[in-house]
Amino acid sequence: MDGSSRSALTGCVLAGLLLVASASWAQDDEAVIGYRQKVMESQGANMGAIGDILKFKLPYQKDIAGHAQAISINARMIASAFEKPVSAGKTDAKPGIWKKWDEYKADADKLAEASDELAKIAAAGDMNAITAQVKKVGGACQGCHESFRKPKEQSYQRKQ
Repeated sequence: MDGSSRSALTGCVLAGLLLVASASWAQDDEAVIGYRQKVMESQGANMGAIGDILKFKLPYQKDIAGHAQAISINARMIASAFEKPVSAGKTDAKPGIWKKWDEYKADADKLAEASDELAKIAAAGDMNAITAQVKKVGGACQGCHESFRKPKEQSYQRKQ
């Protein structure tokens, strides 16, 4: 094999490796987004369940403590789920998360603290105190969503 053939072969091999690596990175980013969405969907499902119990006076008050515990555990996962800066693709995360990481992390920590308090209050079973703390947790969620989540009209779900 002469020098130019060897050079061409090396170039093809490198191009192929870059293509494989690029595809792997794209899959990794999709997996990261998928994980994030599952964490956030779980958080929303548990908040929604508590909200339904309170709003519709459903006979599941004994389950509020379990939902609150799940919210508390989940809230501790949110910041780590966003550590990898992926804002392209099927995600509603704004790039501002990574530009203002300290602010984002502080908001996630506030949610975790409010969620921990909800778990404690829910274990005690005082429905008035639970209702008040659910509002605080919801406020922590909303504050972060306003700053770091795309508005609903810009959601990746509307683009499908």
